[in-house]
Amino acid sequence: MAISKGSRGETFLAWVIGGGAAIALLTLTRRSWDACQVDIGKVANGPTLLYVGLPVAVVVNVALFTLVYRLTRGGKGFFSPLLAAAIAITIADLALYSWAGTPASSPGICPGNVPPWWPTWIPT
Repeated sequence: MAISKGSRGETFLAWVIGGGAAIALLTLTRRSWDACQVDIGKVANGPTLLYVGLPVAVVVNVALFTLVYRLTRGGKGFFSPLLAAAIAITIADLALYSWAGTPASSPGICPGNVPPWWPTWIPT
């Protein structure tokens, strides 16, 4: 199964969905850090998310969307590959949130740096 070059629509979807998911991930991380008063050191939390977190999240989300969308596209159909890519991005973003949003190395006031508003049925 060869992965071919995508169309303009696929590229647009990858950037819109991947970029939107990256911004949502950074918003969630920022809210979590604020709720638990997590301080990552001498660097302010906002610039760290903007200059480190945003590029990492965008690259991961866009690359993952493109890979999953192209692998699941069977020549016809639009919804199934889109759904598969959205599920893959959700899983990847939860893993990124678990790693960066609840850092074990930076103690906060919440147990495990998990904010009280986080649903208990979603693992971190």
